[in-house]
Amino acid sequence: MFADRQVFASFSVDDIDAARAFYDNTLGLIVTHNEMGFLELHPSGGGRVLIYPKDSHQPATFTVLNIVVGDVEAAVDGLVAAGVTFERYEGFAQDERGIARDGGAGGAIAWFKDPAGNVLAVLSEG
Repeated sequence: MFADRQVFASFSVDDIDAARAFYDNTLGLIVTHNEMGFLELHPSGGGRVLIYPKDSHQPATFTVLNIVVGDVEAAVDGLVAAGVTFERYEGFAQDERGIARDGGAGGAIAWFKDPAGNVLAVLSEG
């Protein structure tokens, strides 16, 4: 039904200026404002993500954005240097830096939060 239609993801934040600074300066993503004052992320791989302000924002309790990287360890080190703290979750064997590995296939993932408390992740394809 919608195979030939454009789709995009969206989520809310409580402070659009803090979100812009984080997604632009900390994560280094391409961020623009649209005509409604919302943020749009433009990943280099295509597509877009809409981030909108919401007064009654409640942080997502699940991962809203996954960023595929070539080297999770290097991404974690860079984010830690930028002041990002990584999350710990029960049920995942995470190392001292918060990185969980899939046990041999090469995949790794680490979770962190944006300024609004939404869960994000850096992960490798593996």
